[in-house]
Amino acid sequence: MTNLHENYGDDNPHPDRVGFKNFTWTNDSIREWEQTWHALWRIGIKWEWQNSDRYAQKRGDIYHLFAVHNDAAKLDMVVPLPAISAILEIHEYLLDLPTDDHHVDDATNLLRKWMKNYV
Repeated sequence: MTNLHENYGDDNPHPDRVGFKNFTWTNDSIREWEQTWHALWRIGIKWEWQNSDRYAQKRGDIYHLFAVHNDAAKLDMVVPLPAISAILEIHEYLLDLPTDDHHVDDATNLLRKWMKNYV
């Protein structure tokens, strides 16, 4: 329930407004993203690290989130956490690939499922 609905109920003074929100990485979204990222990596997608990119490192059942700062060479076995815009670009790239490789189909399906659940 939004604050607007709580304050106005069904008498919303702006019924035509469209709502937006920021995306926040959660343990669940990262867990599913990790599986998706491995499928993307398998088909040749790589992440080109830049300072301030965020990444997740698994520690037990939870993920610790960090930002890159001149240490991209040490980021073995971490999962990049791209912005939603980059994820959408990856999806468009996969849809435009002229291939019959079932690994690409698998990665595309995992990405589509992740986007449906979290975007």
